Amino acid sequence: MLSATAFVADLIDAQALQFGQFNLKSGIQSPYFMNLGRVAFGSGIDKVGYAFARRISELNFDPDVLFGPAYKGIPLVTTTATNLLNFGLDVGVAFNRKEIKQHGEGGSLVGAELQSKRVLIIDDVITDGASKIEAAELVRHAGGKPIGVLVALDRKEREPISGRTYLETVEEKMGLGVYSVATIKDVLAYLELHEHFTDTLELLQDYVAKHCVLT
Repeated sequence: MLSATAFVADLIDAQALQFGQFNLKSGIQSPYFMNLGRVAFGSGIDKVGYAFARRISELNFDPDVLFGPAYKGIPLVTTTATNLLNFGLDVGVAFNRKEIKQHGEGGSLVGAELQSKRVLIIDDVITDGASKIEAAELVRHAGGKPIGVLVALDRKEREPISGRTYLETVEEKMGLGVYSVATIKDVLAYLELHEHFTDTLELLQDYVAKHCVLT
């Protein structure tokens, strides 16, 4: 069984989780950055799909359809659906286009029918949650029933106004539970196990103390 820290190790190996100095949308400078788009080979994509599928099984979700917001969510729902077969679940996949197609079948949604279906939204990370809120609205507009959101990593960033995490704020706005395969706590736990990451660990611990809520 794949642990959350093992998942973090896979992300680091694939350079999807990087350490350095990165400017976030919020204007804050972060000592790490997550980009699942860097997982670009079959073996790595399959590992990510298995980690998502395992987490879905742990959470006892029983979705009819996985919905992936364009663009990073598209390969995520595909590899996750394939890996869910290992857990006895055969689910549909759907995603949105960034631009509405005006020819052919038209529309902004591609894939499995959402009408009256239980839909789990899957994406890479959670920060302010804007894309997840939009995805939930798209699913509801298509007649689907969102049952939750699952992301690869919860940064546990503190929302400046409320003092709660962005994840908690997004949950309230959507009326849905938001879950993750791993959190920044798992990243810290992994770094603590490896001496060559000592300097990185200290920088990350300082950042977490200033900007995150580890509850």
